[in-house]
Amino acid sequence: MTDFLVTGAGGALGSVLMRELLRLARPSSGVVSPHGPVPFSGQIWSADLADPRTFRERLLAGAPKVIVHLAAIADPMVAYSDPEYARKLNVESTTVLLACAEKLGARFLFASTDLVFDGEAAPYGEDAAPEPLSIYGRTKLEAECHVLTYRRGVVLRFPLMYGLPEVARKPTFFETLLDRLRAGQSVPLFTDEVRTPLWLDDAARACVRVADSELRGVVHVGGPERLSRYEMGERIAAAIGAPPSLLQRSSRRDLAGPELRAHDVSLDSSRYRALFTEGPGRAMHEALPVLLAQKPNRLLS
Repeated sequence: MTDFLVTGAGGALGSVLMRELLRLARPSSGVVSPHGPVPFSGQIWSADLADPRTFRERLLAGAPKVIVHLAAIADPMVAYSDPEYARKLNVESTTVLLACAEKLGARFLFASTDLVFDGEAAPYGEDAAPEPLSIYGRTKLEAECHVLTYRRGVVLRFPLMYGLPEVARKPTFFETLLDRLRAGQSVPLFTDEVRTPLWLDDAARACVRVADSELRGVVHVGGPERLSRYEMGERIAAAIGAPPSLLQRSSRRDLAGPELRAHDVSLDSSRYRALFTEGPGRAMHEALPVLLAQKPNRLLS
């Protein structure tokens, strides 16, 4: 028996959550895709979440007390290009995992997204009506509906997250931006796409905190600031002493694509704050010095 089972353990948040669970000495195991990256921390096994035969029996035998379902087709362009597979992984795998959770009586945490909103009425509280603009957002919203029928289920809507994943994988937006600024290269960043960014470490701690609570329903887990990517870039440049002139203003309207991009999907996380007496995470100017001091060797590699 284990405390936590984490799907998507090879992802950015999943890998950091595995490290956090190890730090807390919480018995846990992580699931990664058969050909995907493996996190640096924790006990890991592989499964194809689109095929229940590869994981159902092992999951039930492990009898986790908490299932944290982070695995997803999370790139909107990938979801758009293969909507059938996106629905299989984002929705159908969720229903199978929910059935396992119900059989075990396990707590079920589902990672959703601020992109269930259309960006026209921010900031969004949990009671706001979702209107996703993308196939990705629609699949996550459909999965949310299944989770909310389970008596021990909770939907965590996350924003854009930044930080250093605990896994060797394709660089995140944050890592790419950091590397380019350190190399003195210019970076175009949207000024008209607004989120409530959250440090990965804070997001992982929020997962554990919610798992240990009796919280049900939907809770927003966003950072305390409403920032465009350009404003995020300003904070990162200031933290590492890079010239602000490297940041180039751009617009989401300049990026051609088959789906609209939301203007402002800022999350109102006051429900979380009321439940736990503090917000899910800290402001970027507070997080960055801690983050940058954490792993200097990786940052310079």
